[in-house]
Amino acid sequence: MKSPIVILSLFLLASFSIIIVSRVNKLHKKGKNKYENRIDRTIPTTSVEWTDTVQTLGKVIEGTQVNVQFKFKNTGSRMMVVTDVAASCGCTIVEKPQKPFSPNEIGTINATFDSKNRVGINHKVLTVLINTERRIQELKFDVEVIAAK
Repeated sequence: MKSPIVILSLFLLASFSIIIVSRVNKLHKKGKNKYENRIDRTIPTTSVEWTDTVQTLGKVIEGTQVNVQFKFKNTGSRMMVVTDVAASCGCTIVEKPQKPFSPNEIGTINATFDSKNRVGINHKVLTVLINTERRIQELKFDVEVIAAK
């Protein structure tokens, strides 16, 4: 009598595991594809070298506007085009470069973080769509916001 119960239990456990793994995979793919449809693959690729892709901005008092700048150089032989830049949160405003960059030209991605109502450690991500081999690149910064007195 125990054998059918054990078999049924194992079957149910396996079924639920398959459903959960399937949902997790769909969510992961959905997040990745968020930017895929915005990539212009007609632009020939080039290469880029970032001065840094991760910055730690230290501590600021709540309410402070914090500017962050990520510098890059077009190290390829073709024009480099930044098609879009998006922030992970509405508290960060990004400036997308409006012009293409010639080979060896240096440029920047600028962002402003508003620390109002953001007390604690903040990890922010800027997603850059660019005509390099890796079309989606991430720039990250951390800032600790101290409560205003």
